[in-house]
Amino acid sequence: MYVPSLRHRPGATRRLAAAAAAVWLAVSLVLAPTAQASFFSFDLKDERELGEKFNTLIRARMPLIEDTEINDYISGVVERIVKVMPPQPFPFNVAIINNNAVNAFAGPAGYVFVFTGLILQMEHESEIAGVVAHELAHVSQRHIAKRVGEMKMLSIGQLVGVLAGAVLGQATGNQDLGTLMAVGSQAATAHAYLKYSRDDEREADQVGMNYLVAAGYSPQGLVEAFETMRKLKFMQGGGDIPTYLSTHPGLNERMAYLKDRVKMLPKDVQDRKDQDAAFKRAQVLVRARYTDPKNAVAYFRKIGDKATCLDKLGLAIALSRSLEDMSQAKAAFDAALACGGTDPLVLRESGRYYLKIRDFARAKTLLEAALRQNPGDIDSNFEYGRMLAQEGNPKAAISYMEKVRLRVPENGEIRAIYGQILGQAGDIFHAYLNLTYAAVYENNPMQVKFQLEKTKAAAKTDDDRRELAKLQAAIEKRAEFWKKKILN
Repeated sequence: MYVPSLRHRPGATRRLAAAAAAVWLAVSLVLAPTAQASFFSFDLKDERELGEKFNTLIRARMPLIEDTEINDYISGVVERIVKVMPPQPFPFNVAIINNNAVNAFAGPAGYVFVFTGLILQMEHESEIAGVVAHELAHVSQRHIAKRVGEMKMLSIGQLVGVLAGAVLGQATGNQDLGTLMAVGSQAATAHAYLKYSRDDEREADQVGMNYLVAAGYSPQGLVEAFETMRKLKFMQGGGDIPTYLSTHPGLNERMAYLKDRVKMLPKDVQDRKDQDAAFKRAQVLVRARYTDPKNAVAYFRKIGDKATCLDKLGLAIALSRSLEDMSQAKAAFDAALACGGTDPLVLRESGRYYLKIRDFARAKTLLEAALRQNPGDIDSNFEYGRMLAQEGNPKAAISYMEKVRLRVPENGEIRAIYGQILGQAGDIFHAYLNLTYAAVYENNPMQVKFQLEKTKAAAKTDDDRRELAKLQAAIEKRAEFWKKKILN
């Protein structure tokens, strides 16, 4: 199970820019009447509302990855840093955006987004942790909240569009995209005003370094992350390729004072070693499953005789996604299994492949082995549930799919397949309920309207009607960002 990626191909950025502009118009039309955010009125309640709407908009418009191995890894890095921070007014929620931006972003009310480009381009976990610590320092120092609080005459809804424009601009490398989101003189001014100042960046560097060290990471992580970004910017000619550097000026100066900070730390702290096993697993999986398959195949083949078991798995996954002879993928999965056949990730991905080629007996053996080692893996549960349904046993599949739904509630693909399985099992109300949710999370208002009517007609009990009310609330939440509301 994964969310299809947003490919960087000619016209993709223009289409996303057009979509972003449409989003802004929808946001401003629907939300403009809400309370104004000002120095006197922007409190924690306002920040929570802004954060929730910001999160909803980003999730509606950006391709997210939902993979236990990757999401749990990044969440673990964030949690490790959060533990050493002062108490914060909001819990932190982490999401992975499938985009090649070398970036991370912590929005209002503790919503953290990490881009896959950051995972791919860094060499060590401490570097990812350094960037995350920097972003969390912006949160703990309340740089966004303070700036929003000082602004006047902008609604929460307008601020959502401004913030989302800034993030989408970073993600695509199109520096004009944020301006497209900020329609109107007030919003355009706000977009410029919300950018972090040099003082903000310096404070985030200093505080972020404190968090990084306190969390037990090598202090070199933040410096080396900045060095990687500087090199990327140089190699890319300073163009529109999205990098963390593009929105954080004065990097050379900041690297210099951070290096001075490191020299002042105790020798044992300076000499901390990187622990990268979990990082490398996440990195290989991101490259193999979520980047261009041909490029991924070339990358893993270039490693040659030095390939680890994990690299062999990466090659197999990439081959299974490419248009090459599928027999090559089979041979590659067999090699990965021979090398690392007790690894639940190898078992899971091999099971996924054999399910794809409809070798159900082999897929079942592999997926069951993966689940025995890692019962909470959402992808293993998803694939095993799908397999049971394809074998004609939808009732047995439901328990596995329900685990996935509870863990990943806002994924259209999961909801659609779960709805189909429930229909096979004869649970008509919950089948239509989940098909409606699928349309909601795929931002398809016409399909929402169609499936909602079916759901209403199938609701027979008080429990059904309570679930229907929750569904309608979810629709209202998302419909704020659609051009037309679908409910009367």
